[in-house]
Amino acid sequence: MSTETNTPTSLADQATDIHSVDDLKNVLWNTRPLYELHLGEALIQEGLLTQDNLDIALKEQTRQPGIQLGEIMVNLGFVKKTDIYMAMARKMGIPYVSIKNHIPEQKVISEISADIALLYNVMPLAIINNKLIVAMENPLDLKLVELLQFHSNHRIETVIAAHDELNHALGSLYGWLDETKIIEEINNDEEFNVDINSELQSVRTIETEASKRPIVRLLNTIILQGVLRGASDIHIRPSKDHADILYRVDGVLQYSRKIKKSLLLPLIARLKIISNMDIAERRRPQDGHAHILRQNNNIDFRISIMPSTKGESAVIRILDKEVGMRPLNELGFVENDLKRIELLMTHNHGMVLVTGPTGSGKSTTLYAMLNELKRRGPHIITVEDPVEYDMDDVDQIQISNIIDYTFAEALRHILRHDPDVIMVGEIRDLETGKIAIKSALTGHLVLSTLHTNDAPSAITRLTEMGVEPYLVSSTVLGILAQRLVRRVCPDCIEEDHKTPEEVRGILKVHKKDVFYHGKGCETCGFTGYHGRTTAVELLTVTPELTELINKSVPEVELRKLCLKQGMQSLTDNGIELARRGLTTLDEVFAIRLE
Repeated sequence: MSTETNTPTSLADQATDIHSVDDLKNVLWNTRPLYELHLGEALIQEGLLTQDNLDIALKEQTRQPGIQLGEIMVNLGFVKKTDIYMAMARKMGIPYVSIKNHIPEQKVISEISADIALLYNVMPLAIINNKLIVAMENPLDLKLVELLQFHSNHRIETVIAAHDELNHALGSLYGWLDETKIIEEINNDEEFNVDINSELQSVRTIETEASKRPIVRLLNTIILQGVLRGASDIHIRPSKDHADILYRVDGVLQYSRKIKKSLLLPLIARLKIISNMDIAERRRPQDGHAHILRQNNNIDFRISIMPSTKGESAVIRILDKEVGMRPLNELGFVENDLKRIELLMTHNHGMVLVTGPTGSGKSTTLYAMLNELKRRGPHIITVEDPVEYDMDDVDQIQISNIIDYTFAEALRHILRHDPDVIMVGEIRDLETGKIAIKSALTGHLVLSTLHTNDAPSAITRLTEMGVEPYLVSSTVLGILAQRLVRRVCPDCIEEDHKTPEEVRGILKVHKKDVFYHGKGCETCGFTGYHGRTTAVELLTVTPELTELINKSVPEVELRKLCLKQGMQSLTDNGIELARRGLTTLDEVFAIRLE
C-alpha cells in the first residue's frame, strides 16, 4: 500500500471542528497554501469532478466571461457550493472549519453588528493577535473584508465555514443578543417621543422616527432573523400594551419576543417606507413589496399592513429564491411518484394540475417543474398573481385586478405569443378554465393549480365550473394533490413510543410498526422538526378513468377507480414517509383525508 501522500480521501475531511480559541489558533497556524493547484484540479483530485465536466465548464466560461468558474460548475450541477469552498480553502491556505461546536465570547460577537453579520452571513469567532477571526462563505470577497474592517476597527483574518452552519450560529446567538442591544439603545434614547395614541401624529415626525438608525437596524434584524430561521412569514402583531414578533417556520407560528408598544408605530412606518406605501394612511389595509440583496441572493418580501383596534399589524412574506426555487428531486417525493411526475412533463401538450389548500407548496412544485422543463429549451410563459420568484429565460406576466387584467385576459393574449409551455397560477373561474383547456388542446403543455382537497375532486371542480367533461378527460394528463408535513430533525431522531393508540387506530397502522420523532435539540430549536417534505397523491388519467369522467360519475366513484388502479392516497403516502423516519404520525394525522 502506498504511503507517499497523506491527502485526505475527500475535501470534506479538511473541515476542522472548532471547540475553542486554542483549536482555532492551531488550524490558523498549521494551514499552508497550495497556490499552484487550480480549482478544477483540486476537485478532480478528490474525486468530486470529472475531467469531462471540467472541460464543459471551461467551455461554458468562455461564453459567460463575467461568471466565475466555480459558480458555473455549481449551476451545471457538477459540484456543490460546499465543494467549491473546501477546494478554495485548500488552494489559498485558508482554513475550512466547522463552527457548530464553537460559542464565541459576547465581546467578540459585539464586534460586528447584527445587521451586518446577518446581511452578509459572517460570524466573528475570536480575537487572536489583535486580529478579528471571521468565518464566512467566500473569504476572497475583498470588498466584504474591507467593510468588516471598517465596522469592527480590527484587522480581519478569514476562515471558511458552511452556509448552513453560519445560518444556525447567527440565528441562535447573534440575532437575539443584538436585537436586545438595539431595543435597549432605543429605550435609552430620549428623542424617541412618538405618541402612539395620537391619530393626528404628524407624518413628518413619524417618518423622522422611522428613519433613525436604531429602528432601521431593528427592522433589518427582525427580517434577517426570519431569513435565517427559514421562516415563510414574519408577524408583527399589536397587543394592548406591547407588540409581538412571531415567525412561521415549517408551517407553525413560533413566538420570538415582545417589543414596547411605542416602537410599533415607527417600525410599521419603516416597513411602509421600504415598500412604497402611504405612511399617512393608518385606517385602511395596504400591500407592498420590498427586497434585499444577501450574499448575491435577491430576497423579495411581500408586505401586508392591516389596521386593528390595537394598532397596525404587519405580515411579511419571505420569498427567498434559494428556498422556494428547489429542484424537483429535493421536494420529498418518493421515487415512484417522482418518476411519474417527470413522465407527465415529457408530453408536449395537455394539462398537469397541482391541488391543495393555501400553504401546501403548490407554487414551489410548479416552479420546480418549470425549472426541469427549461432544460429542453421551450418558450415558457407564466401568468401569476403575484409573480413570486423571478425566473431566467421565462416570460412572467403579473395580472392586475386594478386594471381588469385577469388570468383569462392574459391567457387570450399569450396564445398569440407562440409559447410551448404555459403556467397559469390558478384556475379560478370558468373563463380561465376554458382558455387553459383550449391551450392544452392546441399543442401547449399547461401547468396550473386548483384549490381542492384531493386529486379526483379536481376533476369534479372543473366540471362544476362548467367545463364539459369530455374536454377535461381529453386534456388533463395528471393531477397531483399535496400537503406539506414537517420533517423529523435528523440530529435528534429517535423511535416514537408516545403516539396515542387512538391515532394509530385511525391511521390503521399496525401496533408493531416502528415510527420516529425528534426529541428536540439546538438544531431544530427543540421542536423535534427541521424543514418540511411533501406528502402527495398522484392521479394519472387512464382510458378507464376517461370513460368515467365522460359519464359524469360521482367523485367517490372516480376515487375508487384511481385507488384500484394503484394511486397511493395522500394518507398512505404520509404513512410511508413516517415509516422512513422523514415525518411523524402526528403530522400524518393532521393532513389525513380519510
